[in-house]
Amino acid sequence: MVASAKNSEKRTEILAATIRILVRDGLAETTTRKIAGEAGVNQAMLRYYFGGKDDLLFAVLQEMMHLTGEIARASAPAAPTLRATIAESMSAFWEHVEAQPELQVIQYELTLYALRSPEAAWLARQQYAGYGAVVEQLVHEAEARSGESCAIPADEMARYIVGGLDGLILQFISDRDEARARRDLRNLIAAAVALAEGGAGPERLWDESRKMRTEARS
Repeated sequence: MVASAKNSEKRTEILAATIRILVRDGLAETTTRKIAGEAGVNQAMLRYYFGGKDDLLFAVLQEMMHLTGEIARASAPAAPTLRATIAESMSAFWEHVEAQPELQVIQYELTLYALRSPEAAWLARQQYAGYGAVVEQLVHEAEARSGESCAIPADEMARYIVGGLDGLILQFISDRDEARARRDLRNLIAAAVALAEGGAGPERLWDESRKMRTEARS
């Protein structure tokens, strides 16, 4: 039991050291030598705990996926309405994005790295499926708490929110314009709330759009 706890602690230390190196030097410049030095171990010990470099990087991605899920769950308030749950949860989550944008950069780098590795592509799929599941659960909990019903299925609502936030995060880590990002976040929240409350339904808008395109081609 003691040995197992020590092994778990050492793995955690190595993962934390790897994240620090990734933040400092970027994925392309991250080497096992640098990681070992940062963690205070030799490279043989890195191989003992994680195998090769790719195995270690994919373990880091899994750890960051777990942390992101925990942040999202911790950010969710016990708000009285579905509207408030969506607005407050998205706003609270964005605070973490602004506080540590470099972690978002690393996560995107590792996601693309995993997608280029056939044996690890499942990690990218699991990542977004996991984020969607967290948001979907928040929607279900809000429905149960408030007695309201989301106008579209909870899994569709979750994918909309995750996709919208993903786009805002990419723009924000590109230019670090906090004021603009917050304005865009407010717009995204307003759109998500309108969708959840059954404003202009997506099917109706889609049908109207198709009709307009057909008429334009006539």
